[in-house]
Amino acid sequence: MTSVFVAASADEAAQTACERLRTAIEEARSVRGGAHVALAGGTTPRRTYELLATQIDDWTGVEIWFGDERAVGPDDPESNYRMAQETLLSGDSGPQVHRIEGERGPEDAAAAYAAELEGLLPQERGVPVLDLALQGLGRDGHTASLFPGNPAVQATGTCVAVHEAPKPPPDRITLTVEVLLAARSIVFLATGAEKADAVRALLAGPDPAVPSSLLGGDRTEVIVDRDAAPPDAS
Repeated sequence: MTSVFVAASADEAAQTACERLRTAIEEARSVRGGAHVALAGGTTPRRTYELLATQIDDWTGVEIWFGDERAVGPDDPESNYRMAQETLLSGDSGPQVHRIEGERGPEDAAAAYAAELEGLLPQERGVPVLDLALQGLGRDGHTASLFPGNPAVQATGTCVAVHEAPKPPPDRITLTVEVLLAARSIVFLATGAEKADAVRALLAGPDPAVPSSLLGGDRTEVIVDRDAAPPDAS
């Protein structure tokens, strides 16, 4: 069952997500000798990344991946990589970063990223396994670039191209539900009253019309502030 953590504020929610990331990294390095973590894009996790940058001094064995990317270059203001670079990855020493090369176009970038993931991550039943996948949550219930009604939601494989996304830019690249769901830990971060309905839909159970809900389960936690919390959450 998906668990919910209600923070007193958006900043506490960011700190809690940071702690989940740090713990997952430490445990993975201790048990498996390295950590594979997928970051979310958007504006919500920015503070989490700023905090994490101050809490890890030794990034040895840490490999950073991205749950999705826009079909743009790394310097574009729309780039998820750029946001992470400005917050988490700006130090002199840091983790190994695997960015999605959005400038190659959705199909080529998705194929290249799938090959990289499949070549470097441990696998279970043929699916690459991340140690933690940090997920954002859109008001329409999307997560990564898995939008309601888009064929990418039902796609198989590791990483796929996305076209006609309802948010600009329309061309994107995303990890599939299959890969995200295989992560050892899935952490959603959602704050603000405008996300409350999406949080409720996520927690209502799997529904293809609400892509984020397809990632629910015993290894999934939803971190929210009070404004985004469902009425029955404590």
